[in-house]
Amino acid sequence: MEIFEWGPWLERWSGEWLDALAESEPEEFEELDEDIVRNRWLGFGPAGPARMAALEERVRGWGIAAPLPPSLRSFLEVTNGWRYAGGSVYLLAGADDIVPYGDPFDLQKVCERNLGENAGEHEVRQAGMWGRALQLSLDSDMTDVLLDPGDVGEDGEWPVYVHHGWSGDEPERYESFRVFMEEMYRDVYRSGGHDPGFENAVTRELDGRVEEARLACLRGELDDALTVLGEAADLGRPRARLLDAQLRALLQGHGWVPVDPRMDDPLYAGEVLPTRIRGHLREGRTDDRFVLGPVTDDYASDRERAEVVLEQIKGRTYEYASPGAFGHAVKEARELARWGDTDGAWRVIAGAVPRWEPYTDDHVAPFGLLGDPVLGPVITPERGRELLRIPRAGQGEAVPVPAATVESVQDGLAWLADEACAAGGTGGLRRDAYRFVLVEGARPEELAERFGAGEVEPVANEAEVFELQYAWQRERRGPMARIGAVGPAAGAMPQRDAVDRWSFAFESHRMLGHNPDRLTHPGTELSRGTRALTVWREGGLFHFACAEDGEECYGFTVHRANRVQWGDLPAELSPDHLFPDPAGPAPDRSDERRALRAIADAYDVSLPRFALTKGRLPTVLTRPWTRPAGPGEVSVTITVTPR
Repeated sequence: MEIFEWGPWLERWSGEWLDALAESEPEEFEELDEDIVRNRWLGFGPAGPARMAALEERVRGWGIAAPLPPSLRSFLEVTNGWRYAGGSVYLLAGADDIVPYGDPFDLQKVCERNLGENAGEHEVRQAGMWGRALQLSLDSDMTDVLLDPGDVGEDGEWPVYVHHGWSGDEPERYESFRVFMEEMYRDVYRSGGHDPGFENAVTRELDGRVEEARLACLRGELDDALTVLGEAADLGRPRARLLDAQLRALLQGHGWVPVDPRMDDPLYAGEVLPTRIRGHLREGRTDDRFVLGPVTDDYASDRERAEVVLEQIKGRTYEYASPGAFGHAVKEARELARWGDTDGAWRVIAGAVPRWEPYTDDHVAPFGLLGDPVLGPVITPERGRELLRIPRAGQGEAVPVPAATVESVQDGLAWLADEACAAGGTGGLRRDAYRFVLVEGARPEELAERFGAGEVEPVANEAEVFELQYAWQRERRGPMARIGAVGPAAGAMPQRDAVDRWSFAFESHRMLGHNPDRLTHPGTELSRGTRALTVWREGGLFHFACAEDGEECYGFTVHRANRVQWGDLPAELSPDHLFPDPAGPAPDRSDERRALRAIADAYDVSLPRFALTKGRLPTVLTRPWTRPAGPGEVSVTITVTPR
């Protein structure tokens, strides 16, 4: 809209606003002034030269030297005020009624008092706006529309601020009166354009573009589709909001997709509900009614069925399902991710996306994957974008997934000493102490059975394991490890029956309580018929041992200034080489990093960084790493009870 087009554009606005109100709020429409309905005009007559001259004279009298902003001047020359300018503003002032705001609530003092020492020029200028602004809104729902003459742009325009007194938020800033009015015009469609009965040339054009964007999205043309759907959703088109929300969920890792909460609808039950529940739990909400649908008799059975899904996701036993070949791939991917091969899981999913089948024409992506406790963490926002770039639902041939995305690279062990990992894994736990056992040639199920003190429990991340072990008002259950497996070679997809595959049991916490005199050496027992490596790290301590066929072969322990080694230890694993400072491991963890790298190189072993820091793995209560106190020995148990 150019400035000289105010008249035709405002006439269009008036007609479309009236049509929208007639469909969405017929009772309010009936109460409108007859003149507005008959003339289809929300404005008034032009201000005229005399009124404009009087306004300019008053503005100069208020100490404002800048000329009136061009867009406001040309607007007033078309209409001396405007009715229903947005959902909260019922009347904008004409030339006669524009007055200084006066800052009745001393907001300038409040804002200036809250300015920090390093406040920028823009912040200082905005804080001073309250005392010099002109008021444009005459009738509103506690909403002020303010024009700032102290921030004149190169084009002569003054910014407009909209302050909702009931919100407690900062005022919204618009670059000019024209930009403000354009945004208020969009509000016509946000407030009434979602009604199915509201239709005009604009909505028909928008809906046509939305359908083109849907097909483009299925072809993998993501960015163009996002632009169109975002614009149409912003103007209230319900289908655009539905399609756009699905894409945003995969791009952000969470989201709210607007679908009626009916469990008989597979789109809601299989895609929307799991995603909502993931967001609900991610945000730490405690009122489960938020995701179970309306509390009415009509929704009672839907709520009961939704509650089953909620409890499954809470208990981390839920499994996302999808029809056809893609659904079979999801099952295969879950099994890979379940034991730590998140890269392999992603490859399987990405390869099957072209065969994905939507539930309806308004279903554009398998975003319900995000609600799966195992696969949800695998679908990062980056991978969500890659998934959406793959043609699907019969809309074209699949494009190769970029090599950088699908390669499985050995993570090694040294990442355990990285500060980012040491400072906090998933859930913010500090990895100041960790211990793990790697067993060669064993399947993870076998390791869990041999090392576990009970059945394999549902998958968990680091924070969830901590809760399982140390929740208040519950006795500590004992050591609990996450179980998984890793392959031997970078870039290879490890096979379940590979002889040279290593399985691991990993545990981390702030204090694990290493006692060399009472250490049970679990790796020794687990090495029967194979080989096992044990690593235990705490503050000032690093312990390593290698056992084979039930016998401990060699190892070393460095505990501050004390160090011991035994067996035929390979030279590259000598503690004097790895920890050269006689005082013990370096505080910056460089010695620890060097030792972990040497162990990884010597045995071609690794631990999956993503699976352990961001994913979920099966958990098992393990046999004790330290034996109980014997005759003549003393042990102390400390119990902390919150007040």
